[in-house]
Amino acid sequence: MDVVVATASALAMDAFSVSLGAGACRCGMPVRQILRMASIFGFFQFAMPLLGGVLGATAVSFVSAWDHWIAAGLLWFVGGNMIFESIKPDKDCSGLDTAKTRVLLGLAVATSIDAMAVGFSTATLGDSVMPLALVAGVITYLLSVFGAMAGCRLGSATGHRAEMLGGLCLCLIGLEILASHMNWI
Repeated sequence: MDVVVATASALAMDAFSVSLGAGACRCGMPVRQILRMASIFGFFQFAMPLLGGVLGATAVSFVSAWDHWIAAGLLWFVGGNMIFESIKPDKDCSGLDTAKTRVLLGLAVATSIDAMAVGFSTATLGDSVMPLALVAGVITYLLSVFGAMAGCRLGSATGHRAEMLGGLCLCLIGLEILASHMNWI
């Protein structure tokens, strides 16, 4: 369960960072808008691992000899991308207008693609995706509410560090999967 919570927390860092940014850009965002944003982010973080799990379970017979390499590679790719994105300078707040449904759905998909990849890799390892999906959805919802509310104060100070930490966690989890399958540990 510790790995599930750690993975779910790492996956939530993208949405948390976006929520911090949205809160910083839109100080005084209405509570209704915050809850809507958090609900959509949480739903996508719940649904995407399940989608990835279905795809992974379908492919498991084809990739069972390589599952640990695929899982580690996906986690390293996603984690590395999160780290890269965390060090890019912000341009402006135009992409964070969470009052627009189109923008909100785009952000929800963008912040949950990594969850689909993790769901895929979890399923190819033969593990249940549901615990990860449930925990990721709840943690994402809670962190998104907190991030949007604290955005004015914390956004500029922690937004990118949270995303970087999430990326590092995913990379380390990928290393742990590879190490355990290769009998390094």
